[in-house]
Amino acid sequence: MLFTAGYLLLDIKLNVSRFKRFYFREYDKILKKVLGNSGFLKRRYDDIRNVILRSGIKNYIPLDAGVFIVLCMGLFVMVFFFFRKLGIMAALMYAGAAVYVPFAVLSFMTVLNQRKLKGMYLNFLSTFSGFFNIEGNMVNSIKSTSEYVGEPLRSILRRHVMVYERSMKSMEEFLDGIMAEISDREFRKFFKFAKLHAKYGENFGKALFKLREQGEKLSNVESMKGAGSSVGTMVILLMVVINLLLILNLSNDPDVVYTLKNTMTGQVIAVSNAAAIIFGLYMIKNINSAG
Repeated sequence: MLFTAGYLLLDIKLNVSRFKRFYFREYDKILKKVLGNSGFLKRRYDDIRNVILRSGIKNYIPLDAGVFIVLCMGLFVMVFFFFRKLGIMAALMYAGAAVYVPFAVLSFMTVLNQRKLKGMYLNFLSTFSGFFNIEGNMVNSIKSTSEYVGEPLRSILRRHVMVYERSMKSMEEFLDGIMAEISDREFRKFFKFAKLHAKYGENFGKALFKLREQGEKLSNVESMKGAGSSVGTMVILLMVVINLLLILNLSNDPDVVYTLKNTMTGQVIAVSNAAAIIFGLYMIKNINSAG
């Protein structure tokens, strides 16, 4: 009896998981079609997709750009109606800030994830060079290399090798898929050279030697960077959260709400506070881009 109940619960859980993946994929496809006709919206969609890919959040939840946009739209509406009592302009700005918070968090996760990848570059390059010199096959060498690197690189390489082996993807699509999840300049340089080798068949051994030389020189410089962007992001996010909690608390006081909504000074305070939050979140984006 207990075994049957356990089996039924497991079956229900698996079916729910399949439904979620299907539901998310369909939402994503619809939004891709809608946004495909607008250059600006398509670029923003691609930005969100890249941040989700590079943040590693898909290892925990099946989040896609389409689902993220829908969730943000719902969050915007909820926050707007909550802060509408402070005035339309303040409500719009707080809703915009609230929508940007998840993107800022994903950006921070991306920085941490990509910094791990950056630290694995030289080990990856040395290991790949050894296998490539023996096998001379790009995919097999990447597959073998994945066994000797840490996370999150191991999962990225294994996943794309598996997709390549089970699908009709070209070598260029295979390498582009890996590049989409890695923002590090040196890693991307490697995969660009790999694409050139796959297309034109040049001597890849010489390119690997040059890449290893450059990587060793840059590793000393890069080791001095990195901590600043993480500390800056954490401080700004902490201040944003404190600010939002303060405003939420003040919004429960009718006298404060009346003053903020019906006086010029109150509107200036409410709008400028929302603008400060938006500016702080925008700075997180810039810090992470630079990092």
